[in-house]
Amino acid sequence: MFGRTASRIAIASASALIAGGALAIPATAQASPVGPKQYFNGQVFGISSSTVQNVIEVVCAGPANTGHPAPGQFVEVQQVFPPLGTTLGYTGNFGAEINADLIFSRGTVTVVEHVATFISYGVSLPIPTSLTVPCSGGGVMSFTPSPNPDNSGTPSNVNVTFQGPGV
Repeated sequence: MFGRTASRIAIASASALIAGGALAIPATAQASPVGPKQYFNGQVFGISSSTVQNVIEVVCAGPANTGHPAPGQFVEVQQVFPPLGTTLGYTGNFGAEINADLIFSRGTVTVVEHVATFISYGVSLPIPTSLTVPCSGGGVMSFTPSPNPDNSGTPSNVNVTFQGPGV
């Protein structure tokens, strides 16, 4: 009888350890909402910097000067605690979302292409393949808080490089 009780206790203990271990495994980070007075960092492909050029692969046909971003590329914003770094944005007094806009020059014209709108941190959104961008050169992905009626918000700007095939 003692043997059966010990076996049952051992099985129950092992089950508890397995269940406890499963609970101890960290869950994937849940997205947290964008709100006022928060610092954030814009990211292109998970890398953010105002000095490192993040490459956006562009599908260009023949000798074309423009093309479309290749599929599978993304942008993201991460909330930052405490505020550090030079590429930080700040949602200001009213920010409830963050707009990602791709800014580049086409000759003497400055082009602004809307890429994504974030209402949560930690969510990857695709760079639309329908955008028309240069096959080479540079630009900026600007992550701008909205609304910003009192100009208390600050964008997070990430330099990018456009690269077509064979470059």
